[in-house]
Amino acid sequence: MDPLALLPYALAAAGGRVGAHDVTALVAAGVTLLQRSAPLVRALAGRRSAVLLPPGAPWLVALAASDGRSMVLLDPLTVSVDAIAAMLRTHDVGAVFTSQAWLPAVPADTPFVLLDEAPSRARVCALGRDHMIDLGSHFALDLVGDTDSPGSPEECLRLEPHGAVLTHADLLVAARRVLRDHQLTPLHHTTWASTPVSPESIVRELVAPLLVGGTVDTGART
Repeated sequence: MDPLALLPYALAAAGGRVGAHDVTALVAAGVTLLQRSAPLVRALAGRRSAVLLPPGAPWLVALAASDGRSMVLLDPLTVSVDAIAAMLRTHDVGAVFTSQAWLPAVPADTPFVLLDEAPSRARVCALGRDHMIDLGSHFALDLVGDTDSPGSPEECLRLEPHGAVLTHADLLVAARRVLRDHQLTPLHHTTWASTPVSPESIVRELVAPLLVGGTVDTGART
């Protein structure tokens, strides 16, 4: 399969930025995380991942570390801790990518990855091991493929509690439509102000701007 049919690689190939970080470096950090943590790979084998993170660079690291499998998007500001635990069971989540601040929302028996220091380092707690992973010295990605790939039909993101399911193809096709409609260019700066709450917000605030090689800034909406 063309690697650029998967969302994180398509975004990396476009050369955009999230804040001060190149998307290529963020995706490379996610790939490095998998390469350097066998417990995480085993925890995710054949299962989904989940993300409990605010807007920012670590979100892209988590997307890449999900390795093309479905990532469940959760927001502890709108979903109770009990509901999060139930959703993780329902969607067969193998590990949660999160931050120290939001770790209390993760059930005690669920493997997790803390990305507070990403893309430099990550802390992985899975299958009885708790260790820090250096993500700062990885090989550059060599991305070769069709930059206009229609995208993979495999599931990419699930939004909870809304239940929306998006494939890699759904996100890439919708983002290209936004690029045409709004004539986005690499010179555009877009504000990513909140955790993704709808397919429209994901495409408009994150995927489309990065797919054209633009810059996405995080912070309060003005």
